[in-house]
Amino acid sequence: MFTRFGLKIGLTVALALAVTAAAQRTTGNWHTFTDATGPFSFLVPGEPQHQTQKDESHKEGPIVTDTYVANTQTNAFIAGLTQYPPAVPLEDQQELTADRDNFDKEVKATVVSEERRQYGGFPAVEFKSKSEQANFHVLMVKADHRVYCTVAVYKTAEEPVECVRFVSSLKLINP
Repeated sequence: MFTRFGLKIGLTVALALAVTAAAQRTTGNWHTFTDATGPFSFLVPGEPQHQTQKDESHKEGPIVTDTYVANTQTNAFIAGLTQYPPAVPLEDQQELTADRDNFDKEVKATVVSEERRQYGGFPAVEFKSKSEQANFHVLMVKADHRVYCTVAVYKTAEEPVECVRFVSSLKLINP
């Protein structure tokens, strides 16, 4: 099982938490951001920072993860895409479960709610998790050999409306 997505997004969340504490803040001017290669878009406050990670350690081919991070005064917004080689067998629900578990392991969080459903015609899991540092609202969608994800990170007891807006703004353009 390849399930690398949760790990990579988890590391990005840790970075976003640190950045949210002390870095430059966005002004909250929400707009649609489209990935440069065009497979997905999402609403985001300000311009997200982009990072690409490429894992070439697999004989089937590289696993490539692109993440986009934007921070406001109190929240972090992360969108990502992991592309697996076509030769890698990925069973839908097993992959989504493993990615969810890997995500929670990396951010030291526990799932507090979960819903399995279809999103844009593809299998998805939407869940909320809680750690000592923050709360997380996550949507993961598996489209063939790609896993798309939106993550809202917030520290308040109640989820801010902009976090719900961000997570639900994911659009699969060319999955």
